Amino acid sequence: MSRLTVIMLCFATGSQARDFLTMAFIGAALRFRTPAAPVSAFICWETENVHGFVRYLSEKNVLLSTQTTVQDSVTQLRATSRNRHVTFVVDMACQGTSAILKEANSLDLFRTQFRWLLLEGSKLSDTDMLLGLNLLLDSDVVVGRRVSENRFRLMEVYKRGTREGLVWGETGTWQLDAAGVEPTSSHILSVRRTNIHKSVLKAVMVVTNNDTLNHLSDTINKHIDTITKVNDVLFHHIVDVLNASVETTVVDTWGYPDSAGNWSGLTGYLQRSEADIGATGMFVTKERIPFVRYIASTSVTRNAFIFRQPPLSFVTNIFTLPFSRSVWLASAALIAVAGASLYFALKCEKRRDEVTGSDITLLSLGAVCQQGTTVEAESMPGRIVLFVLFTTVIFLYTAYSACIVALLQSSTDAIRTLKDLLNSGLTLGVEDVVYNRHYFPAASDPIRRAIYNKVGADRFMSLEEGVEKLRKGLFAFHMELGPGYELISDTFLDEEKCGLQTINFLIEIVEPWVGVSKTTPLTEILSVAYRKVKEFGLQHRENSRFYQTKPKCVTRGSMFVSVGLVDCYAALLMLACGLLFSGAVLLMEFLTMTLHSYKNSVVTFDDREEHLVRDTDVSLRPDQLGPAPPNRYHGSSDRSVKLITPI
Repeated sequence: MSRLTVIMLCFATGSQARDFLTMAFIGAALRFRTPAAPVSAFICWETENVHGFVRYLSEKNVLLSTQTTVQDSVTQLRATSRNRHVTFVVDMACQGTSAILKEANSLDLFRTQFRWLLLEGSKLSDTDMLLGLNLLLDSDVVVGRRVSENRFRLMEVYKRGTREGLVWGETGTWQLDAAGVEPTSSHILSVRRTNIHKSVLKAVMVVTNNDTLNHLSDTINKHIDTITKVNDVLFHHIVDVLNASVETTVVDTWGYPDSAGNWSGLTGYLQRSEADIGATGMFVTKERIPFVRYIASTSVTRNAFIFRQPPLSFVTNIFTLPFSRSVWLASAALIAVAGASLYFALKCEKRRDEVTGSDITLLSLGAVCQQGTTVEAESMPGRIVLFVLFTTVIFLYTAYSACIVALLQSSTDAIRTLKDLLNSGLTLGVEDVVYNRHYFPAASDPIRRAIYNKVGADRFMSLEEGVEKLRKGLFAFHMELGPGYELISDTFLDEEKCGLQTINFLIEIVEPWVGVSKTTPLTEILSVAYRKVKEFGLQHRENSRFYQTKPKCVTRGSMFVSVGLVDCYAALLMLACGLLFSGAVLLMEFLTMTLHSYKNSVVTFDDREEHLVRDTDVSLRPDQLGPAPPNRYHGSSDRSVKLITPI
């Protein structure tokens, strides 16, 4: 942002012409306070004196334009940009000066980006004129006072409050034979005005638990309203640095807008300029930027989903992980070659029982599963193949079993994004605090909206309940990490502190910052005071008292891990599929056998009927046959007669 210096020299018509020393002092004061810049001057000097002043500033590389009436000066004030630094120079001895200053006061031009150089007239009248202006702590107004023929003093003037008196202080001196203005105090305005001598500082504090007011400075239940307690202690350090008195208002929310654009809670007080500072840190959001100025980050905490890394078997099939793809293929090829070799070796043997491909397949699977076999080789080649097969497989089996045991105790870091968390199958929960109740329903992108729908209204819970569910595992809890880590350190076993992982849900929201009203004159002073507190180490000390860092994992691997159904899911699924397949095969065999039996019975009946017809195809009817002769072979009285048809 470029700097613009506008010099307004106001002199009454007929007033005494300013001498060369006054012009030299103005030029030196401009170089002392701001770099050379364009100048707009309203002067009522004689034409010759005006030309001389223009030539003098031109020699100092200052571009000059002039205004000749008070109305032109007022018009220039109204056209002043709020986005540039502007310097006004006014002669207090001129007629019309009071109107110009009052107009500037109504336009709120006595603020940080506007600098004023006033040439003193009558001391008594000047004081009365300045007393009615809003020359607050952020104003930069300097009075040029001539103390001798060749010497001037730069006197700053301001008020610590709207109802307080003027404060005068010397900032520099100038004399003719000097190279420039000699400073007598710090160049930084906020440093010169750090001590506000018990002026009232209006603050707003957020408290969500009434018991917090009883433990603002101690560490009892420090996981409750932690951000309030930390910022309150730091704010008391700020009050000591500024030597201020405080009026504190307690609210129960940070503030959110209604349909009319009016904000509640802490933000509402800053929006309405009813407070200077929010003594409790709050999130930086784009909706608050128009009327809240953030000056310092005071807390190291943030909000995020935290969960214990789930077992590796929770996200993948661990039974395929021990070997790489190439090892799996090589093992399968080895077993296939060994099975084929054994098949041909057994075929060459003189065996009483025939060996089929099914027998060899079962033998190979039995070797892989470390089971026995009913097929034994009798020849030397066959026994060598069996020995090589079983020896190779036992090494593969040992390596596979060792890897499975290690994988059962492993956790996964595959959950890294909100999408991974949404699809992970973990149960989700959210800490029941004001800002979570606001920001979760307000989520607009699909993934965050889906997470909120998955959480639902019944998953908002207290910090204690959420941390306890987090300890049991397979649960992700959105909370403020600082207080959450405190509970985790107190309630988790050492081995349970391992594998904690966080995912940020509120992407657009950074760590909490202290905010002030955009209309308060204390912005720069408070900002410098907070930086002092941080540089002195007080901020780090208070954060260390109230906030717990992430617990360290010191006993990873010492915890006994029991195998659950989730770990055996793939094996149980294979068993279930095998049972279903075997049942289906059994059913098919039963149906095939039944159908085969039915077909055999039909064929047998048809064959008997056809045979009977062929045996009885003779010229005699059955009733023409006489009694059958006795069976001489069996001595039976069977009357059945077998008639042989001649061929």
